[in-house]
Amino acid sequence: MSENQELQEEEYMALEAIYGPEAIKKEKGQHEGDSDSYLVTINLDDDQDEQDVRSPRVLVLRFFLPPTYPSQDPPVYEVSSIYCGTHRVDDAMLKKIDNEFQALFQPGEVILFEWINWLREFLESEIGKPDDNDPLVKQFELQTFEEREPKNKVEEEEEEDYNAKKENRTNDVSVVAPPIYTSTQPIVDRKSIFKAHVAEVHDPEQVRAVVLKLLEDKKVAKATHNIMAYRIVNSNGGIIQDNDDDGESAAGGRLGHMLQLADVKNAVVVVSRWYGGIQLGADRFKHINNCARNALEDCGFIKQNNNKSNTKGKRSKK
Repeated sequence: MSENQELQEEEYMALEAIYGPEAIKKEKGQHEGDSDSYLVTINLDDDQDEQDVRSPRVLVLRFFLPPTYPSQDPPVYEVSSIYCGTHRVDDAMLKKIDNEFQALFQPGEVILFEWINWLREFLESEIGKPDDNDPLVKQFELQTFEEREPKNKVEEEEEEDYNAKKENRTNDVSVVAPPIYTSTQPIVDRKSIFKAHVAEVHDPEQVRAVVLKLLEDKKVAKATHNIMAYRIVNSNGGIIQDNDDDGESAAGGRLGHMLQLADVKNAVVVVSRWYGGIQLGADRFKHINNCARNALEDCGFIKQNNNKSNTKGKRSKK
């Protein structure tokens, strides 16, 4: 596998982790030698129930990755949508998109994450939120009703499975999450962002409740990785500890080892990482641990400057 292919594969996995398989779908080339393509759905109304949205603001694109991407050439793309909400995707809009896409691309760096983020912000500013009582909305619904394709059986089954998992994740917990502190100063390196969340816990069920509570935040849920580790002192004085890599190989174990070395007790820490498109190598592990350590110090679980005081820092509660 060439370096370009490796970068393309890593970029796809990162995009899928950030946006979810319902927004990023890989399509194999139809003929031997054809490049794969990505079908990308940008839904500006993804924070609302579909039944409440009368004119969905959705834009669908298809990206084709040439063998020379990202070392030399940018991806080739096409916009499949005719409308985004009630706004027609006209030549002027397409020209603005193309100009910005070309300006953002730098040979040697993957670009799809930046393109998608910029395009979402552009659409928000260009289109805005429609008023469902506007006559244009009703007119648009009549004009485009026949253009909308019904979901096929596979899509319906995938949606049902996703909704079922979402419901189970929300309902399958009886323990209320304790207050969660989120670091106010994230670590940023080469467009990747690391932010830590800390809570005081006294049993594994509370740990689970904290993780589920965090995942209710859409931004946290869309992080590339949410690495977790905890240490709890049980009633017999023994230590209960565990960790989770969440796809970042060995990161959970390293985080758990840091908790051991710092003698952290009765705490869970979750470090969210949003991948910025540039590989960090071993630096990512350093940032994960430093981000966690700073948050644990803020909360008093790690003593600062050899201070023996057990006073905990101020907390920003979710």
